[in-house]
Amino acid sequence: MSEVVDMTGPLAEGIIEVIVREGMVDPGKISPTASLEDLGLQSIDMVMILNGIEEKFGIYVPMDETVQEIRNVSDVVRVVSKLIAANAK
Repeated sequence: MSEVVDMTGPLAEGIIEVIVREGMVDPGKISPTASLEDLGLQSIDMVMILNGIEEKFGIYVPMDETVQEIRNVSDVVRVVSKLIAANAK
């Protein structure tokens, strides 16, 4: 997962906004490499975050292998970006 992800665009900002709100995360702790563990997120927090992302962006986030590979904030942005792009086709 060494793919370069744009963490400065409006999409990333929207995703980070959901992570902060739904995961009750201090915005100062958010960085591309911040792991879910670093942010104090449990699996139930990720469910809430993914639900928030689905609502905000009007997409479906399947609970498959892709989501299981999410380890840090950059991974969340990468996965959601791909789902939005696939949904736009």
